[in-house]
Amino acid sequence: MGSWQWNDQQKPTAAVGVRATAGAVTMKDDPQAPQRPYVFVRGYDSRLHVNWWDGKAWHWSDQGTPAGRTVIEKVGAVTVKDTPNAPQRPYAFVIGDDSKLYVNWWDGSKWNWSDQGAPTGRRVREGVGVVSVQDNPSAPQRPYVFVLTDDFRLWVNWWDGKAWNWSDQGTPPSRTISRPLGVTTMRDTPNAFTRPYAFVITDDSRVWVNWWDGGKWNWSDQGTPSGQPVKKGAGVVTVQDTPQAVERPFVFVQGYDSKLYVNWWDGGKWNWRDQGAPAGRLILDSVGVVTMRDDPAAFTRPYAFVIGDDSKLYVNWWDGSKWNWAAQAAPPGRVVERPGEAVTVQDNAKATERPYAFVVTDDSDLWVNWWSLP
Repeated sequence: MGSWQWNDQQKPTAAVGVRATAGAVTMKDDPQAPQRPYVFVRGYDSRLHVNWWDGKAWHWSDQGTPAGRTVIEKVGAVTVKDTPNAPQRPYAFVIGDDSKLYVNWWDGSKWNWSDQGAPTGRRVREGVGVVSVQDNPSAPQRPYVFVLTDDFRLWVNWWDGKAWNWSDQGTPPSRTISRPLGVTTMRDTPNAFTRPYAFVITDDSRVWVNWWDGGKWNWSDQGTPSGQPVKKGAGVVTVQDTPQAVERPFVFVQGYDSKLYVNWWDGGKWNWRDQGAPAGRLILDSVGVVTMRDDPAAFTRPYAFVIGDDSKLYVNWWDGSKWNWAAQAAPPGRVVERPGEAVTVQDNAKATERPYAFVVTDDSDLWVNWWSLP
């Protein structure tokens, strides 16, 4: 049997603690290679750092800052493949102290900083999330970076294969966007193009989605759980019943009652479900959401990691027939102070996926709660 473990990833340096996480990805050097986690953080020095696994050991690397700037906020991280058999390359997007978007990216041999700018006449206020898009399964992956600007509109900074572009996604009809929620992509079939979905929370505490139908962008009102306004997002994933099935979004949110809810697509309609909270607890914050496969032919199973009002980690997970809450506790002698990131790791292309949930503790260390196979 496998088991859950806690591991102290420590700090970027003895003198620089972790202020906040900035995104996490898993890397493959080729399609058959083991996945290797990369977790980007913002240190108390306002620089970007990455904690990464080389296949044998963990390392910290100082990614620095954009020239003449400091890092003030995360947007998210994603990996890009130039061809289906190429190595994955990480891209970590952040907001600088000039309210512009920047990316720290690996070109295959070295790390680079690129100034993505901001929409004309606007400032980047907050990140919504990052996804990669493919026109077909053999095409290069292209990053799409969703942000909120200072006029409370949704914008996307996207790569068309040759150049970066800014596009104004606007706002839901007669509403103002108040908070980000998260992003995901959809495929209608395994050979279809990917379609981005960007979820936000509006000034009336409802969930809206800006989504691409293959020909145009649309805004759709997802509403709220019955009688409960939405306080903040907890994470967004896509779920597949089989590897050949349509992908279906699951959108996890926290209500003002400090409970977890999910807005999910069943293939024919959207539904809201009350996930509750860990027994005797309220939800304080979220860490992230991932999906799990027990083997490459299995259905995907969502895992939503949250922080309880006792400063411990909990997970709400689907076992294939029902939802469960599990107490992940906290690192020995520590409390979970700030949320982090969640990813899944595969040891090889046929292996079970394993969740890794990263958090920041009260001593400003990065810790990971991970599932270890026997």
